[in-house]
Formats: sequence, C-alpha cells, structure tokens
Amino acid sequence: MIEKMKNMKANALKLFRTAIDAVDPYTCVKHYLVFNNNSSHNGKAELHIGNNHIILDHNLYVAAFGKAAIGSAQENGTYSSWNCSFDVYEGAEHNLPDQAAMNTAQRIQTMISDTMCADDIFLVLISGNIL
Repeated sequence: MIEKMKNMKANALKLFRTAIDAVDPYTCVKHYLVFNNNSSHNGKAELHIGNNHIILDHNLYVAAFGKAAIGSAQENGTYSSWNCSFDVYEGAEHNLPDQAAMNTAQRIQTMISDTMCADDIFLVLISGNIL
C-alpha cells in the first residue's frame, strides 16, 4: 500500500511538472521564436518565427507585456553575442490600467518614434487573456 502511494505521488508530481513546463512562457516562446546567429547570410543573424525567416540586417527591438512578459522575453543565450540592452518597466497592478501602465506605453511609443527607422524590426510579445 505504501509503495502504491509513493508511485501515485511520483506520478502526480510528474504530471504537475509537465503541466507547468507546458505553459512556461520561456518554454512556449523558445519553440516558436528562434535566433540563429550563424554566418550563412554574410554574417547576419536570422530570426525564425514559426515558418517565417527574417534576416536581421537592421536593428531589432522587442517589447513584451503581460504577466508572462519577463519569461517570454527571457535571455536564452542568443542575445549574448549581440550588443544588447534591456529596460524593464512595471506596468498595471492586477491588470488594471493605471499611471504606471500609461508611462510604460508612452516609453515604448517614444522608443518607436525617436529611435526606430523604417527598416528596423519591432517584435511584440503579448501575454494575457481576452475578457
């Protein structure tokens, strides 16, 4: 009986960990968003999003927001060979629009209008649900 209980507990923990891994933002994004820093395109990196392949011959900007923002934009070693900088701003508390969320949205808008040019790529990672 005790052995059976131990097996049930081990199976329950395995199922729990599998479920958590399946919804982990980092795990979900890394399967669909892949950076390839090889030299097959004259030393230019590639961004693979699903079946789409983009040669990164211009700047790449990333904005992530929602509860899974940090996890979905998490550095997985692909950025380490690039000259990158990251800014993190906290937004709305409890998903209710507030001044912090507005300030963050304005920072993103300013980055787009003041920094980016027409050839740059702007990648937006959004997590959340529809009410």
